[in-house]
Amino acid sequence: MSAVDASRMQRRRLRHDRLASLWLTAAGLGVMVIVVVMLAYLVSVSWPLLKPASVTSLPQQALEQQASDQQMPAAQTDPDWLSTLPDMPLAARDGLPPVLASDDSTADSRTSPLAGVWLADDRLQVVQQSAAGVRLRGSAIEVPAGLERRQASLVLSRDQLWLRIPYEEGDGLWLARLALSSPHAAAGALDDDAASQTPHSEWQQQWLPGTARLSSQQGRLLVTADRDGFTQWQLSEASTGTKPLARKLAHHAVSSSASASSPALTAISVLRGGRSLIVGDAAGGLTHYLLPAHAQPLVKAGVFDSDLSAPVVTMAAAHHSLGFAALDANGRLGLYLATSERRRQELDWLDAARVAAGVALEFDNDDRRLLASATREARLPGQLAQEAPLGALGKAYAGLAIHDPHQAVGLDAIFGKVWYEGRAAPEWIWQLESTGTHEPRLSLVPIMWGTLKAALVGLLFAVPLGLGCAIHVACFMAPRQRSRIKPLLEMMEALPTVVIGFIAALVVAPFVERELMAVLLGLVLIPLGTMVAGFLWTLSPRVWRNLLPENMAAFGLLPLLFVLLWLDVTIAGQVEQWWFDGDLRQWLFSHYGIDYAQRNTLVTGMALGLAVMPTLFTLSEDALSSVPRGLAAGSAALGATPWQSLRRVILPAAAVGLFSAMMIGMGRAVGETMIVLMVAGNTPLVDASLFEGLRSLAATLAIELPEAEVGSSHYRLLFLAALALFVFTFVVNTLAEVLRQRFTPPNQGSWG
Repeated sequence: MSAVDASRMQRRRLRHDRLASLWLTAAGLGVMVIVVVMLAYLVSVSWPLLKPASVTSLPQQALEQQASDQQMPAAQTDPDWLSTLPDMPLAARDGLPPVLASDDSTADSRTSPLAGVWLADDRLQVVQQSAAGVRLRGSAIEVPAGLERRQASLVLSRDQLWLRIPYEEGDGLWLARLALSSPHAAAGALDDDAASQTPHSEWQQQWLPGTARLSSQQGRLLVTADRDGFTQWQLSEASTGTKPLARKLAHHAVSSSASASSPALTAISVLRGGRSLIVGDAAGGLTHYLLPAHAQPLVKAGVFDSDLSAPVVTMAAAHHSLGFAALDANGRLGLYLATSERRRQELDWLDAARVAAGVALEFDNDDRRLLASATREARLPGQLAQEAPLGALGKAYAGLAIHDPHQAVGLDAIFGKVWYEGRAAPEWIWQLESTGTHEPRLSLVPIMWGTLKAALVGLLFAVPLGLGCAIHVACFMAPRQRSRIKPLLEMMEALPTVVIGFIAALVVAPFVERELMAVLLGLVLIPLGTMVAGFLWTLSPRVWRNLLPENMAAFGLLPLLFVLLWLDVTIAGQVEQWWFDGDLRQWLFSHYGIDYAQRNTLVTGMALGLAVMPTLFTLSEDALSSVPRGLAAGSAALGATPWQSLRRVILPAAAVGLFSAMMIGMGRAVGETMIVLMVAGNTPLVDASLFEGLRSLAATLAIELPEAEVGSSHYRLLFLAALALFVFTFVVNTLAEVLRQRFTPPNQGSWG
């Protein structure tokens, strides 16, 4: 070959090398760009969850449109509507417009066709507007003397209509109930026939003693209060007959006097569902009380960081969530969510003079607007704020448009313990709202804990098996045997995880449930018996040990393993009978309260360990084989045994590689989906029990993401879970690879 041809070939090789280098660089940069784009997309979808509520003032035109859109009964629009009422010769009493019924049910529409009409003889008649005209609902009720009729409140709750009016002196509350026979009444959709089913229904009445200058009601909870505290009443159901309408449960003292350390109580509001109470005081503070269980006294759940400095004048509860608005005497407004006592937004809204003249707040049907209206009479200086009924509201003179689509989600709700309604204490709970009767519980802690728990238990099975196999194959097995065993173990990585999960769920889980004592005893007996047998083998005569070469020791253990398995199955029943009264699961439950689920963490760890073990074995064996063989040869030349060389030379030299192998195995276990989905039971619990189920991040994404509404809080929270999973696996795998490449010695061939 001439020099010209050689030079031409050299230039061609250099050109090809540069092209290959550019191609590899572009491919690597492309992978990095894809990773960054994925990360940015996950962040962009999750970020709105952490934004506070935004509010904008409504123009006058929007307020007028809001008023025109409200469905008001004829009593508000037609001055001659009384002429259409059957069998009612009395005229409406001057100065007392109808009391509209507010609906505290969980129906989507809160518009009620019922209204209470004051008659000339101080009686109250409930009427209903329908397509056929205005009809009577029940008989007219005689209201006792001495009541503050302007503060009457009419509440429609399912199939009951409640009327409450405080006494003028604030020394009690008059309560009345009208049972509605039609199940459609609670939904506010009565037809003509239903409207005439109970024309002669009678009212039940009860006088509630005590101070009641404030009152609030939702569901079966009624609260009366004054400056120093509040009293909790339990309302009865319609089917209770002659039983009292309300039963006193407890009195909660807030302060003994206005000069006490605790500020005087100035406003109260029961939130949607009737299981949470918000108390406002003279210092601008807001306190959250809730029912931890059905029909139990309210307990103090927490205190809001209200950012209000003046006495709380009035509050309004949202219709579809546990949110509410609070207004202080200076006109500063705060939007809050009772769940975890979070403040969503605050602003200076109204002037103090307008607030002092009397103001009432109300959310619209969709909780997207907050309206401020003047009450019918100005409050006297120092008078306590009353919960304004719907009938007391005039035309709204101010309003806010509220944009807060993700109010149920926040950092404290995602990662902190929250005291939910009906719970005995603050907890981490992942539970979506399914019935509309409770707030969504969207803590990521249970599924993050389940992810780490499954991965750690899986590594407890994978590390001893994978690392032990790697040490034996790399350091003790003959080269010919190694060339056959290593590919066989590496091929296990190609086994589909769905197959492993299928076998574990349908075969392993029932077997472990049936033979729990044998399984647990075997996890101790087999490793311990193997170590004892190995120690006794080292004490045996050299003639016996020479019969079995070191590189064949693994095959010599097979008979021992069969013996240990037989011994385990044989004595498991006796051990369970002697120590655990014949039933290990029942003994654990009766002594420690540990329940057993068939698809639990133990079975999940077994299946996950089997899936992770091939990866761990391959990386560990590579790390051990990359140790320069001169180190082991020098150790042997100094008189060290193979075990001493392994423990003092090879393992320290390969420690970083072994650690990175375990980290990569951890990342592999964290990201596993199908095994956890099929075996773990998918129960989001925060406990350390191996016999309870769990739910991981990956399994949650696989289950719930296809059904999540695009753009909803649930949808974005699942993307936040995906972001956490992505970041964890990416960081762990990257760190493991960096450590492996940084500290791996130059490969000089296997030392064994």
